[in-house]
Amino acid sequence: MLSERINALFTLLQCSNTEIARHAGCSPSNISRLKCGLSTPAAGSRSILRLADAVYSYADYENMLDVLARLCGAKDTQAKTLIPAIAGWLFEEQDYEMPDAAEPRSRRTREKQRHTFGGRLDKAMTLLDLSNGKLAAALNVDASLVSRYRSGDYYPGSNLQIREHLSEVLAARAEKTGRSGDFAKLCGVEENEISPELIMEWLFAAEEENTPDMALTILNSIDAFTPGHGLAFDPPALPPLKIEDQYWGTEGLRAAVIRFLSDAASEGGELMLYSDEPMDWMSGDRAYFAMWASLMVACVRRGVRIRIIHNVDRIGPEMNDAISGWFPLYMSGLIEPYLFRTVRNARFHHTIFLRPGSACILGFFPSKAEDNRWYDYITEKRNLDALEEEFTAMLSKSSPFLKTFNASQAEAFRSICEENAPDRWISILSGLSLLTIPEELLERMLARAEALAGKMLEILAVHRRHLEIYKEKLEKDGIHEILCLPEREEILAGGVRLNLSEELIDLPVFYTPDEYREHLAAVRELALKEKNYHLVVLPEPLFRDLQILTLRDAAAVIRSSSPCMAFAFMNAVLSRSVTDYCNSVMEKYAEDRFTTVKHLSELSDEISGRDADR
Repeated sequence: MLSERINALFTLLQCSNTEIARHAGCSPSNISRLKCGLSTPAAGSRSILRLADAVYSYADYENMLDVLARLCGAKDTQAKTLIPAIAGWLFEEQDYEMPDAAEPRSRRTREKQRHTFGGRLDKAMTLLDLSNGKLAAALNVDASLVSRYRSGDYYPGSNLQIREHLSEVLAARAEKTGRSGDFAKLCGVEENEISPELIMEWLFAAEEENTPDMALTILNSIDAFTPGHGLAFDPPALPPLKIEDQYWGTEGLRAAVIRFLSDAASEGGELMLYSDEPMDWMSGDRAYFAMWASLMVACVRRGVRIRIIHNVDRIGPEMNDAISGWFPLYMSGLIEPYLFRTVRNARFHHTIFLRPGSACILGFFPSKAEDNRWYDYITEKRNLDALEEEFTAMLSKSSPFLKTFNASQAEAFRSICEENAPDRWISILSGLSLLTIPEELLERMLARAEALAGKMLEILAVHRRHLEIYKEKLEKDGIHEILCLPEREEILAGGVRLNLSEELIDLPVFYTPDEYREHLAAVRELALKEKNYHLVVLPEPLFRDLQILTLRDAAAVIRSSSPCMAFAFMNAVLSRSVTDYCNSVMEKYAEDRFTTVKHLSELSDEISGRDADR
């Protein structure tokens, strides 16, 4: 029966109606009707072929084509063979044997998230000597459910009531057993900061929704940035400086910062900046923001070194504003940005703007204080020395947020990428990857470029080293490359550059039409032979001149245009955001591999045909 076979197929592939509907381009209700037997189209009908095509596309995306071929008895996994086999299998009457199940790639990712929650809960319960039975009794649930929480088989998801109750129970247990200090350390906060709210944030951090929008803001900021621009604008007129010992409320903070930055821009020195209060004091007024920006530019021009600690939990508009506003300043090379690893105290805000040996704006107040808050303007040396020690201690609990590399630092950039190699390699490229080019073709192209004569052996050596890593990823995990193919006329005109920017090399080496066809053929062969290699062809470029590499707990962005630069964001939250963005692009544009190979073949044939006519 058709519905029985569809259900068996879905069970094997561990897919939902929604997932198959997404690949079929239809409503999940249409798939549901087929599964339930409410709709029974005829064998070979358009509906069945569309379903088979969607199942094939899903299985290709999830690296499960081999399993699907075994089920349907297909001789290979090519679309022209397997899609008709799926459509035929759905209507076969003889018994069949289900092959051994395989885990879908995306399901493995979700399982990892569940186990992150389960692992944290298990560590907390072990530390607090809390058994499954005791926690179940406190939560008023069955002990088997707690066991499933702990093992990672299940987690509360968006059930806020359970999340809050669980966090409250753990907080009370820590206090009762006298282990609040140890539990705070496990959660990454100070003992005096431990609270049910912060415990909940730590416990469920891995299950929060993806944040691809934050990544897109970062990437657009880099794409729009032009070295040498963005810092040169005429500053607006500054108001008279207010010299006071204390400044009250938003307007007071603004006045204190103008005094603070004006002195720094005039006298030089170093700035140490941290604040976890809302940023609307700075960005909420356009005129004031222009004054603040002009003073920061003046400090950079004066050669002032700036160390700033950002809060990673400023997810959303505040983090986006910070990235967009600070990025041109980062590129000056004088700003060292960090991210605070410790979760901030939600009940209080802390601001410390310090110029060692000169002045400090210091504020510590309840989060709801609004204009009933004040900031001390400190100039006494003893106090400034103590505040510098405090800031240094905060730096020890922070991680570098952004590292910038130019062509002379290419080896350091490669080391970052190699040390943070991810399980699943995803990249958005501006051209065919250097790692997919045949070595003999690469040698020919480099030999032709006289400007590279002194670097040719070095480039080939680096290429071989990276190729070993690339091959290892193909064997064990997976490689996903996303790119937009160039226009045919550009290829024929010899205007397509070899993608050397992956190595931070900014020298023009161009393909001939024959060379580009040769590289295309190698990519086509790779896509056909390697089930762990996935190529996504975009209809148009996503960025002007960026390449993006997802790493483990980091993300790398490369500017492909002159001068080549690379930026490494060294933070797990931002890295996950970039990975989420790349995944969203891949899901939107991915086709099955044989459709992709067909596109490559058509491009190659068209180049060859047009080239022959010239």
